[in-house]
Amino acid sequence: MIYPGLFRKSWDRALKRLGLPDYNPHDLRHKWATVTLSNGVPIHASRWMGHSSIKITVDRYGHLTLDGSERCRQVIEATFGVHMLSGFPAPRVPGADSASARPGSRGSTHRHCR
Repeated sequence: MIYPGLFRKSWDRALKRLGLPDYNPHDLRHKWATVTLSNGVPIHASRWMGHSSIKITVDRYGHLTLDGSERCRQVIEATFGVHMLSGFPAPRVPGADSASARPGSRGSTHRHCR
């Protein structure tokens, strides 16, 4: 680069004119990752960030993603919630009348939703 300080000077001048805090481009990258991942974007956003491995993204931002059980609850609510709220009975689930399907029992939880 012929003028190595040109970008930084232009960046700083733009921030000052806009009245923004003293961010650097990497701060904005981190902010983007934090906002997207904490709002449900899959951890596969690592590709968009250019990480060489999803492990890098998980190690840095994994705590921001929804845990499996919460995400599963959201999917089920989004899929079947309309039936529960519309006054129509919820779809019949085979085995729902059995003792193991009572709310709070371990038998009613699908293993992939834990």
